[in-house]
Amino acid sequence: MNSLIGKIGRAIENSPNGIAELETLESLQLCDKFTLKTTLSRLGKSNRIIRLKRGVYSSNPIRDTFIAAQCIYNGYIGFSSALYVHKLIAELPFTVTVVTTYKSASKVIGAYEFRAIAMKEKAIGFESMGELTVSTRAKTLFDCLYLERYSIERDKLIEAYKLAKLSSDELREFNSYVKRFVSEGRRAKFNMIKKEIASKG
Repeated sequence: MNSLIGKIGRAIENSPNGIAELETLESLQLCDKFTLKTTLSRLGKSNRIIRLKRGVYSSNPIRDTFIAAQCIYNGYIGFSSALYVHKLIAELPFTVTVVTTYKSASKVIGAYEFRAIAMKEKAIGFESMGELTVSTRAKTLFDCLYLERYSIERDKLIEAYKLAKLSSDELREFNSYVKRFVSEGRRAKFNMIKKEIASKG
C-alpha cells in the first residue's frame, strides 16, 4: 500500500501544474477504482495532496493558484485577480476570483480563498493568456467598476489604468459593456472614470 500511495502521489505531482483528474489517474491502471479512491483519501488526510473539487486533485502546496481556481470554478479570472495577471497591480491577491455565469461560491484552501462571482449574461469579454482564461483589460475595468467590492480602491484602479494606457479599441470595448449593461442613471460615473483614465494629465 505504501508503494501504491507513493505512485499515486507522484502521478499527481508530475501532472501538468501538479493537478490531476480522477479519470486520468484511473487511466494509469495502478489499482482498481475503490483502492484508488481510498488511496486518494489517505493522501489528502496526510496533506500530501489537496482535493480541489470532486474528482480533481492538486499536489500540496498548490503550484499555481490561478490555474487551481479555474479547475475549481468554470469561468474566467476576473476583478483584482485579473488586474494582477495583466500586471496592473503588483500585489498578489489572497482571494482568487473567477467570474462565472450562474454560480457564486467560495472555498478556503490554506492561505487562499477561491471565489466564484456569478455575473450571468455579463460573464463575457475574456481572452487566453497562456493556460489561463482572463477578462480583457477593458472588461476587467468594467467588472471592477460594476461590482466595486471585488476590486481595489477606485483611486488605485484609475491610476493603474492611466499607467496602462488603454488603446482606442479597448476604450470602445469598455463603452460597449457600459451601453449594454449599465442603466442610464449609472452611466455618468462610468463615463467620468473613462475620461479620467483616457486623459493625458
